[in-house]
Amino acid sequence: MRTTKSSPVAVWMGLMSLVMDNKTLAQALLQDATGMPWSRYRALRRLEDHPFPQRMLAEQLHIDAPAASVIVGDLVARGYADRIAAPDDGRVKLVRITDRGADLMERLRDLPGVVPPPVAALTAGERRELARLIDKMRAGMPT
Repeated sequence: MRTTKSSPVAVWMGLMSLVMDNKTLAQALLQDATGMPWSRYRALRRLEDHPFPQRMLAEQLHIDAPAASVIVGDLVARGYADRIAAPDDGRVKLVRITDRGADLMERLRDLPGVVPPPVAALTAGERRELARLIDKMRAGMPT
């Protein structure tokens, strides 16, 4: 097993490879739990932070506007998101997560009996520490 060096780039590359190498596991797990494609989870995850104009949500997800329209339409139809007028410009529509969507995201984080293999190697204390570090890293991201 290769040891991850502690330089900033090495840590980032190690984290990215762990996530990307196990991405299909997370996709399958979330799709089975929700009956929705992975793209819907990705959109809801972004909307948890704050509402977005649909165009900006598309940019965040690295997809084109028509694909974002389909995703948002599906989330609205399921009651997980809605469209509202922007407070500073009523002509602009924002997409925001609903209480139902936020509840879904919270339930997904606490799926009973589901422990992805990379996480199973950690103790409860190590998971808490990793969660704290992830939150710290997320707080350092530009919005």
